[in-house]
Formats: sequence, structure tokens, C-alpha cells
Amino acid sequence: MMLFSRSFKHCLIGFLLLFSTSGNAGLITNIATETINYSILSQNPWGNFRWTTSYDISFVDQDLLIDVDVYLRGADPGSALRDFWEEGIESIWSNAFDLSDGTYFYDTVFNVDWLNTSVGADHTVNVIVGNGNVNLTQWYTGRPSGYSYSRQGVIAAHEFGHMIGLFDEYSGGALNPEGLIRNNSIMGRNLSSPRIDHFDAFLEWAQINSGVASLALVADSGVDNYFVSEPNSLAILLLSICMALSIKTKSRRNSIEVRGPSLFA
Repeated sequence: MMLFSRSFKHCLIGFLLLFSTSGNAGLITNIATETINYSILSQNPWGNFRWTTSYDISFVDQDLLIDVDVYLRGADPGSALRDFWEEGIESIWSNAFDLSDGTYFYDTVFNVDWLNTSVGADHTVNVIVGNGNVNLTQWYTGRPSGYSYSRQGVIAAHEFGHMIGLFDEYSGGALNPEGLIRNNSIMGRNLSSPRIDHFDAFLEWAQINSGVASLALVADSGVDNYFVSEPNSLAILLLSICMALSIKTKSRRNSIEVRGPSLFA
């Protein structure tokens, strides 16, 4: 059996506590909610598009939170379809990319709430029974924009992209001033997934309001608020002290055992 001195055990406990508590520590304290609201104009050969982006953004408990309140007006889509839309939006956008300061990682979390009044709403969506072409302000309960009903969630996630300030990325849509067309994108023809530049505005907000200029966007790893598995200098120092105490204690014990017979012969 391996025996350890009391000093080494206490030191080891401190080392373990350092790693167990550092995972959620982070460098960023909570940042109060700010409402972002501005108008967008997209000018294209096939027409001009105008809309307003609006959302709340904050930083709470190591998470960057983007919250959008939507008033659903018109037909009642029912709880199942509302949940379908919400799941599509939040699962596609949340944690697609994390923020990192080089040591800690911070989740990006998107939340959408459905309101039954326009008071306090960021956006208003008119719900219509049946099939039809969906846009930012008009959603259908049947087949959306010619897609199957099973695509309701991803179509909602695309329209949510407009709510948070993004342009279309397909020919015939509301393109950005550079005319970017990118099919492999949640804003493109394939309705695939968010791209890293879709998060640029959120990154800039976090950098300015946290004062941490080193923040950058990285692909999500699926782990919440985790610590990079690279020991920091404090941890290395503490481990070195623990090892030194262990060696010193073992050396002293061996010395006593060698001198023992001469003392009691």
C-alpha cells in the first residue's frame, strides 16, 4: 500500500480543488442586458428589402445569451408547431460556436419566446393556416415555402437569422451589400447550419462590453463552460510543491529507519 504524509494529502486536495473550481471561473463577469435594434436595407437587382433586427443580448453565468421575443399573430399554430419552431431555432443556433479567450470557453445560447401580445415583442409574425411562402413576418402552418412539413424547424431557424440581423445568401433573396451567395449555410439555399461570421456581431459586443479583447469564435465542442486541458502555471507550481513535500517526507522517513538500530542497539 502506498502511504502519503499528511502534508502531501493536504497539498493534493488543494491541487484537485484548483482544477474542480477553475472550470467555471472564467474571466468575464455578468454583463447587463442590452437591447439591439436597427433597420436593415438590402438592395438587389430583383428588388429592395427592408426589415428591423431586434434582440436582447447579455452575459450571464459564463454564457452569452441572445434572447428574442416573438408575437405570433393570426391563426393559432398550436403548441406542437410552436415547440417545433422553437426547437429548430434553439438547437440550430445555440452553441454552434463558442467564445474563447484562449483559456476559458463560453457558450452562446439562443432563446426564443412566443408572446400573445405585441407589447415587449422584438418581432411580430403573422401565422396563416395552410401552405405558402414563408418570410420574416409571415409563417404558414402547412408546407413552408414548398418544403415538406418536417422542415418547419429549419425554416424557422432561417427566418430567425433575419431577426438577429443576417441577410439571405441565395440568389433572389435579401443579399448583403457584397452580394454574398453561399448555399452551404442556414441563410443559403441548402439551409444547412450557421457559419462563423454569422456570430461576428455577438463577438464584437462581448469584446467591447467585457473588456477581453482576446475573445474569439471557435467551433463548439459540446461541453459547457469547460477549462482548456492545459495546466496553468499556478497548477504546475502547486503540483511541484506537492511532489517536493512527498520526496522530503520519504527521505526523512528513510533516514530515521537507517539510524534507528544505532540508537537502540
